[in-house]
Amino acid sequence: MNDPTSSVSPETPRIPVSVRRAVFVIYTLTLLLATHWPQLSIKGPIQRPDLVIHVGAFGLWTLLLILAAFFGRPLARRNILASTAVGAVYAPLDELSQGLPGLHRVVALDDALANLLGVSIAGGACLTLSLIRSSR
Repeated sequence: MNDPTSSVSPETPRIPVSVRRAVFVIYTLTLLLATHWPQLSIKGPIQRPDLVIHVGAFGLWTLLLILAAFFGRPLARRNILASTAVGAVYAPLDELSQGLPGLHRVVALDDALANLLGVSIAGGACLTLSLIRSSR
């Protein structure tokens, strides 16, 4: 019953799980490349636009992980909580790994917190949607 490849139910996206997982892997590789690009500098109309990007990038990463259904159906609470927990571990590790010699990147607490905020927003939104759907 908890098979993410089973027939489509009201809470299962119509996109095959293999495609959702491929999208997640491609996005993860793209995010790794972007967060580890040597001497990357982002300028924008606001001070520290990178923080907004961190929130969005890791929120999207978490959403894609939830939709990839590695831990059960996409909107199953177990899948959402496990995916959010994985994101909560991965997000600060991604920030810490930017301190590798040769990358000339800055490791910053506010960046790591912005990553975690994105993970939390995505996980919280999906959990809220799951609770709303199960109360019907």
